[in-house]
Amino acid sequence: MSIRLPGYGQILSGPLDEARRWKVFSIICVFNNSKKLDQYLIKSLEQQTVPFELITIDNTEGNYRAAAPVLNQAAKSARHEYLMFVHQDVALDSKDWLAGAASDMKTLDGLGAAGVAGRRPFTGLVASVTNGVPPRYVGWRKLKKPVNVQTLDGCLMIVHKKTFSRVCFDEETVDGWYLYVTNYCLDLIRHGYKNYVLPHHIYHESSGFSDGRLYQNAMDKIIDRHRDHVNVIYTTVGKWKTRSSR
Repeated sequence: MSIRLPGYGQILSGPLDEARRWKVFSIICVFNNSKKLDQYLIKSLEQQTVPFELITIDNTEGNYRAAAPVLNQAAKSARHEYLMFVHQDVALDSKDWLAGAASDMKTLDGLGAAGVAGRRPFTGLVASVTNGVPPRYVGWRKLKKPVNVQTLDGCLMIVHKKTFSRVCFDEETVDGWYLYVTNYCLDLIRHGYKNYVLPHHIYHESSGFSDGRLYQNAMDKIIDRHRDHVNVIYTTVGKWKTRSSR
């Protein structure tokens, strides 16, 4: 695990000592391609106007077989107010992205987790994402304010450190790299929290999952865990009825 602490992005207008006291984001990223990490995530973080710490976990050798254990461990070393779990190929779209996200989250009722893409009943996919090569916008409309959703996409998720200390990633149900955020969002709902998509845009190079078998295996376990609490699980790639899966 590599901890780069702290990151300040652009030169701040206030005194450095004052900036250090404003500890907002601990950014946690597992990477398997350092070039993509530098090209997308780190390049966009260097432009940010608020301080942050960056915690990176090198998985280029494939030593980590599941997301939940390594991310839970990384979160324990985080020092700042919000934990942002983010993919290596995500680029924040503006220099005020972190500042805007922090401002929005402080106003959200019952906040559990916040992200950039999710799904809710009836309205379908809600997103602040451009992805793929060539880039294309994801979602049916651009957001002007945060929107409550059932689950979030795993490319980026933010949760308050105190909330994560109460509800961390489930290491038993999801024992791989798919849908750990989906399961986490459902766990948050069971604890009385709400999940939101923020109106702050990102670019995500990847456009989807690569192994349908592993994906469905993860979803089957999530359905078993939550079938008594929800009738339908809504994700950014589809929806699953829980009652018919017995």
